[in-house]
Amino acid sequence: MNQVTGDVRMMKTLSHYDENVYAYIYANKNKHIPEIIEFFKDSNNNLIVIEEYVQGNTFDIVINDQAMPYKTKLKYFLDLLEGLSFLHSAPAPIIHRDLKPANIMVTDKGEVKILDYDAAKIFKPENTRDTTLLGTAGMAAPEQYGFMQSEPRSDVYAVGRMLAVAFPNDSRIQKIASIASNFDPNGRYTNAQELSDVLSRRLSPTLKLKPIFPPPGFRTRKWWKMIIAIPFYLYVISFFIGYHASDDPLTNNMCLIVTLSILLVALDICNSWTGLFDTLPFISHKNRALRYLFKFLYIVAAAVVLFIIAVLVIVIIGDIKSLSL
Repeated sequence: MNQVTGDVRMMKTLSHYDENVYAYIYANKNKHIPEIIEFFKDSNNNLIVIEEYVQGNTFDIVINDQAMPYKTKLKYFLDLLEGLSFLHSAPAPIIHRDLKPANIMVTDKGEVKILDYDAAKIFKPENTRDTTLLGTAGMAAPEQYGFMQSEPRSDVYAVGRMLAVAFPNDSRIQKIASIASNFDPNGRYTNAQELSDVLSRRLSPTLKLKPIFPPPGFRTRKWWKMIIAIPFYLYVISFFIGYHASDDPLTNNMCLIVTLSILLVALDICNSWTGLFDTLPFISHKNRALRYLFKFLYIVAAAVVLFIIAVLVIVIIGDIKSLSL
């Protein structure tokens, strides 16, 4: 307890830890991750972590309560995946490695919190396997037993196992859970965000839209994506400032609107920006070639529709002007 404010905190003494994990969580707050107030090493090289004290029920209440409303249970899983996406989208992805109901809390306010990062690690692409084998039997992905390195798909595996228990009579979710918990990592969803998109799209398309800001290129805060995005957005801005397609103001404005709309639709479809188009068939299909093909077809279809609308508007307004004369 803080003797000045009276706030109650959780203090942990860890002998096994990845300090970089706690440093990132300390510097980057997320509503699904308990806030770290302070962390430091003691004389025995243990890591002392003082963090937010979370009150509520473990995730067992979500996966085992068959009377819980369908959308409520689904929302808890989407919140869990949102927290995992925050970890996986770190510049150096953070893998929890010990996801299980006991390490996930639903607070008294209905918020989902992912606890216990003792087994968490920073993903290192150059490594072929984990140096330390950690995880809970029955929930840990097969690769965590020394076959290869843990990665975002390892956490996806654990979520898949919990989904299977939470929705035993729903064939659609059972299929999703089966893919998520595939023995072969290459057969799973690539990360928590992809699994979240599939759940949102197939089960409740209007359940959740994504925030507009930050735009694509800045959402994961990876330096190489931002380097590509900055000149792209600057070019687009300069292009539209100097845009001139026709001497007729109406035609020029409509062309500008259509071009901008096509660009925004393409960004949304290709990057799942707002989630508005995630409900379209094949938009997040597991087969990459099929996914890219349909994204291209949707962009072409949107361009054709927008072009036809623009032509109709120009013709109608032109007819109205001629009649008024």
